[in-house]
Amino acid sequence: MTEFPPRLLTLADLETMGVSSTGAQRLVRSGTLHRVAHGVYAGSPWWHALGDRERTVQRHLAVTRTAAAPPVFCQDSAALLHGWRLLRDPPTPQVLHAPGSGTRSTDRAAHPHSGRLPDEDIAERNGVLLTTPERTALDCARFLPLGSAVVVLDQALAAGVEPAALAARLARLPGHRGVRRARTALDLADPLSESPGESLTRIVLLQSALPPFVSQLTVRTGRGGYRADFAWPEARVLLEFDGRVKYFLDTPTGEVLYAERQRELALVEAGWTVLRTDWETVTRRPEQLVARLHRVLRGRAPRR
Repeated sequence: MTEFPPRLLTLADLETMGVSSTGAQRLVRSGTLHRVAHGVYAGSPWWHALGDRERTVQRHLAVTRTAAAPPVFCQDSAALLHGWRLLRDPPTPQVLHAPGSGTRSTDRAAHPHSGRLPDEDIAERNGVLLTTPERTALDCARFLPLGSAVVVLDQALAAGVEPAALAARLARLPGHRGVRRARTALDLADPLSESPGESLTRIVLLQSALPPFVSQLTVRTGRGGYRADFAWPEARVLLEFDGRVKYFLDTPTGEVLYAERQRELALVEAGWTVLRTDWETVTRRPEQLVARLHRVLRGRAPRR
């Protein structure tokens, strides 16, 4: 039985291993091979051992293996390949073609976009062509839903993209699609955000009538300093976004929960009220979070 290497394989690769196109189809039916894209395969054990995000990356790389010309990935596909986290990974690779160039049959696994792309907007990462971080941030801000756009912008700004540069480029696109939404997203962006969940929480807070807050405030306690996601220092109120990720990393869950409990005790002992929110509340019941914060902040407001 042929053992396939842990990488993408074209039909030409398989032929060098003694597997014909007919044989490849037979191996796909038997479950030995997985068809990643037209003309691109992977050994099933390797493929199924990958996480969802890595499979999405590999589907993008599969496009490069059969394209007639090197594709330039754009929008959320470029964000994915820059290593940025997304609310929803692109189900189909997004690639850019010059106007009039048409699409090629080998690119059928991708979603083609037509547009002129200056050379300075093209970068190379790990041998793959994609839009630069600045152009990627600009495109995502214009074409993704607001929450998804802010999630990308937060990471782009943290990676060094200058908000002034993005604002200047938007100013040169009056009347173009998505410019108004992009300006709103840029106003809401914050490079201090540490997760997509924090980004969405911040949008809820900023679009409410809540008092201004401080992001990533370091709070000193008798047990050391702790950084809070959102803080109202005068009222001594903190808000933390609880994502599943931090509870399911390599550290045993019991240790994580114990450390989190000790952290919260230290903050309470220092006179802070600690509130928590999560994906379900932020995405489906944001009004409940806002109402709760209003109640707590009114009760904790300093007396004049």
